[in-house]
Amino acid sequence: MPLTQREVIQLGLLFLCVPAQYLLSGNIGTGAGRSQAVLQLVNEFKSLHDSWLKLESWKLRWLRFVSWILRAIIQPDDSSHKYENESPAVEVMRFREQAGYFATSLEVREERPSHLRFRVGQVVRHRTLGYRGVIVGWDLQAKAPESWLQRIYGSSKTLRNWPHYAILVDDRDYSGSRMTYVVQEQLELLKNTEVRHVDIKENFNYFDGAQYIPREKLKSLYPRD
Repeated sequence: MPLTQREVIQLGLLFLCVPAQYLLSGNIGTGAGRSQAVLQLVNEFKSLHDSWLKLESWKLRWLRFVSWILRAIIQPDDSSHKYENESPAVEVMRFREQAGYFATSLEVREERPSHLRFRVGQVVRHRTLGYRGVIVGWDLQAKAPESWLQRIYGSSKTLRNWPHYAILVDDRDYSGSRMTYVVQEQLELLKNTEVRHVDIKENFNYFDGAQYIPREKLKSLYPRD
């Protein structure tokens, strides 16, 4: 019967004890010095056991890995750290008038297909990351720099072709003025929820208890919302 991975590791540790014992007996002498060395070696083996053989340690490694992945998605590394506290969307918002990236195109959305689930002014929550926000724009498919799309979706074309939304993120969920650009499948609708963000008043007249009512500029860009 083949050994399990845990049994292999334990057997390896057992074999390590033999050369370790030989090393101690041949080089450390006798008495208190040897006892101290043996105790240190046992503690090191215990530390190794706790790090690699306990389920809790692997759970912690998995959570750290998932956290790293999520940070890479919502805020990819930037070697210059110029946009350290900004989302990938804000990273390119400086060029929005030129390219209309991240649902900032000034082209009027005359059509509203049935597969588009959300409207400008609605409050949503990110299914994975849990933050809340209000929608300030949408694209029927991702409209962003190719470098951003590659960083977020890699070579996959499927998610790029789904509706994407520009969202003002609640300051209570992320500190500072923050905007994200999220694929539709990652969002769910929230009711009776107000959002705190410095740009709320710039984009909306008021909150009616269910959603935010857009100002004239947004109304003209999304007349069917």
